[in-house]
Amino acid sequence: MKSKLQRLIYRKAMAFMPLPVFLAAILLGLPAGSIAQTTVYWDRNGNTAGAGGASPSGTWINNNSAPNRNWSTSSAGTANTARWNDGNHAVFSAGNDATGNYTVTVSGTVSVGAITIEEGTPTFSGGVLNFGDSTPDFTVNTGRTATVGSQITGSDGLTKAGAGTLILTNNTNSWTGPLTISGGLLQLNSSNVIPDAADVTIASGATLLLNWGVSETIGGLTGAGTLNIRTGTFTTIGAADTTFSGVIADDGGYGTFVKSGAGTLTLSGNNTYAGVTNITSGAIVAASNTALGGSTWGNTISSGAALHLQGGINLTEGSFAISGSGLGGTGVLRNLSGNNTLNAAINVGTAATIGSDSGTLTATGDFNLGSTTLTVTGAGNTTLQGAVNNGAVLMNGTGTLTFAGNTSNGFGGGLTINQGTVQLNKTGSAIAINGGAVAVGDGIGPVSSANLVLLGSNQMALGTTVTINSDGRFALNNQSQTLNTIAGSGLIDLGTSGYLGLGVYSGSSTFGGSVTGSGTIEKLGSGTFTLGSDLAFDGTFILDAGTLALNGSNLIADTLHITGNSVIDFGSALASTLSVVNFIIDAGVSLTIANWSDTVDYFFAQQWAGAVFDLRGAAPMDQITFTGFAGSDTQWQGYDSQITPVPEPSTYGALLIGAGLAFTLYRRLRRRES
Repeated sequence: MKSKLQRLIYRKAMAFMPLPVFLAAILLGLPAGSIAQTTVYWDRNGNTAGAGGASPSGTWINNNSAPNRNWSTSSAGTANTARWNDGNHAVFSAGNDATGNYTVTVSGTVSVGAITIEEGTPTFSGGVLNFGDSTPDFTVNTGRTATVGSQITGSDGLTKAGAGTLILTNNTNSWTGPLTISGGLLQLNSSNVIPDAADVTIASGATLLLNWGVSETIGGLTGAGTLNIRTGTFTTIGAADTTFSGVIADDGGYGTFVKSGAGTLTLSGNNTYAGVTNITSGAIVAASNTALGGSTWGNTISSGAALHLQGGINLTEGSFAISGSGLGGTGVLRNLSGNNTLNAAINVGTAATIGSDSGTLTATGDFNLGSTTLTVTGAGNTTLQGAVNNGAVLMNGTGTLTFAGNTSNGFGGGLTINQGTVQLNKTGSAIAINGGAVAVGDGIGPVSSANLVLLGSNQMALGTTVTINSDGRFALNNQSQTLNTIAGSGLIDLGTSGYLGLGVYSGSSTFGGSVTGSGTIEKLGSGTFTLGSDLAFDGTFILDAGTLALNGSNLIADTLHITGNSVIDFGSALASTLSVVNFIIDAGVSLTIANWSDTVDYFFAQQWAGAVFDLRGAAPMDQITFTGFAGSDTQWQGYDSQITPVPEPSTYGALLIGAGLAFTLYRRLRRRES
């Protein structure tokens, strides 16, 4: 038997709901005045068909009061209405008469599984909408628009589905988890509507729009849809690596895109935004020609951040301000793979590193280094086609750095090559090194692990000083270069026809390295060229002026050509030998031999143009004067090819011939080694 209370509940329930729903309530043990968690429809006019007119505004509240029973289980709005039950799926349609604008006032916190907008243009205001499951949270059908001013919370993220428009305006939203826009348009009418930690996915065909003047910060960005930032600032702070292949636009505005956070964001779409790109941390991988939108001046890459290029792109921007060494020292500008071109002026704020992992990074714009150092690293190639001005350049990678283009470089702080190769390939009258000091090698690497290579003649200003350290190699590559001074213990590679002029401003040099190739070294000016070690090569040494100081070392060459009044200093305390195959002294030129000691120092010439063996007092023999002797004392001895002012005793003859043969053998061995 039913009690009076039970009979009363039955009668009340039958008055407000159809029998199937009432029976379901009994079976599920629910109170007779509620509806089980299911799909329910917004309905303001009880069991009368429709939702309650064109503008069925009302209150959405979780209580049992009769005025707020605005929900029906009937999509046509013909069932009795009941109160809201948390967790239900809310559909805003009950018939087809809700065609206008209406307001749904959310009172308190309402927990909802999902919301679908099928009719009219509702605005949700006040209160809290709490989403408690992972089903699509907002579905806005084609042609419909919904505006949500209520706070959105929940722990399973937020999804916008459907082809219609959802507008969010509340900047206190606090849901956790990602935001997914799987269709239609999600429009933000206030700044900071999306919780900062939320990762955002914009599916193909969907759009996230920042209204005019709105800025937003998110976690990571993925997807293939459209991000329209208009005039706002859009910031990503995610720590994970993501890829966005869609379009970033700004509707003709000047929106700013900011990459923050430790992650790497790959942009591979054809972006059109006209504003600047600021990379404050992490990296952007530019994987399309328009990855950073239209060409813009004032882009920035902060210390610790980086711009990476890949995929054979041609990226054009007005300018970048860069600082730092990028991620793990790999470069604030970094070529990941392929041959990529960056067309932009580069302004270096603090010391900066650029790099190429593989392929070639070509930068066509000018680099303004200020008072800082630009470091180039990586195993790939880097080509700088613009002018590099101010500051200094350090090559620290194993790849190749090429200075190219037709504009002279203006950096005065010098070039240092710790390892790898630097090629000088300016064209026209442009020069690659505009004075200062060049150091080839750091003295700690393997032999010839640091290389300076000429791809054109006269690539360095005449006043440039070059030091070739033990691991360094200066390759003339059959080109010509005139310098003031050179030093070091590395290798000068003349090639078959290279020319190196030294002492153009009468500077003095000491070189203790080696020379290979059959090209030419010319001593210019009134300074002194001092050997720091034995020097043997197959080319020509021209003495035009000043002094060649053997300094206790031996010089062996194919040809010695004296073109101007000069001095060869054999050194006062140490034995020196000068041995050449061909000796030429131009008419009217005087050569002084200083600090020569008989039977200690030797001057051999297998062939002497115009000279006669054992003849004294005639040219060209008398054009050579040994200190302490007269020019008329000089002779070219027939039995040992020695040039000397003193006839050698016959007892020395065999020894001298043997010495000459030894030098010839040494020279041939050097040829084989090279």
